[in-house]
Amino acid sequence: MKTDSKTREGFHSIEILLKNKPEVIKKVLVPEAREDARMLKLLQACSDNGVAVERSKKIKKNPQAIVSSMDIGDLKDLKNYLEKLSNDVPIFVVLDNVIDPRNMGAIMRSSAIYGVDGIIINKNHCSPLTEVVHRTSSGGSDLLKIYMVSNLINCVKALQDFGIEVIGLSEHSDQTIDQLNLSGAALVLGSEEKGIREKTLSNCDHKVNLVRNDKINSLNVAVAAGIALSEIKKLMARKYILD
Repeated sequence: MKTDSKTREGFHSIEILLKNKPEVIKKVLVPEAREDARMLKLLQACSDNGVAVERSKKIKKNPQAIVSSMDIGDLKDLKNYLEKLSNDVPIFVVLDNVIDPRNMGAIMRSSAIYGVDGIIINKNHCSPLTEVVHRTSSGGSDLLKIYMVSNLINCVKALQDFGIEVIGLSEHSDQTIDQLNLSGAALVLGSEEKGIREKTLSNCDHKVNLVRNDKINSLNVAVAAGIALSEIKKLMARKYILD
């Protein structure tokens, strides 16, 4: 499944694409008169990668890239990917009830940094992939395998069938990530206001809490994602060394 062709705005997002996936860029639009060092560096990178550049009066400050449609998978695509996955300790991120596009974009940025194998979005209860999501992700959204599903419970069960343990963040849990013994993980995240939907949380293998503070008992979901992914990566690294 593909989404409509979109733009990516800003130096960082375009530089990430030029470095990793230049083939998806149709052209880069830049201001007519801007010739500072960063712009010249971007123009050189476009030239090196054979990407067309167009000067535009409509672009006032930051460049924009016109990109090809993204490939977005569904549950069937996810199952096919899981069957072929070579990573011994895979990590997935599952978004349930994340409706703020800025939070979604920030989660994607952290997911790309930590080398997540795929990000799964409940398309009926999450923000769509808007320009705000892409801009906030700073290029991360274009580096991830993204799957949009309508039945998250079936998705959770599919992950579990492949030996991936599903971890839900919950402020009501006494368990922490460092107490787990993981061979593969899917981190489920929900909104700050409502958290993960109860139906989803009840199907998780583990419910963990990141916060031990009597005064403030929750984190911004994007901040929580970064902390949790860091903890999971460290836990899996230790397991890999010991094994």
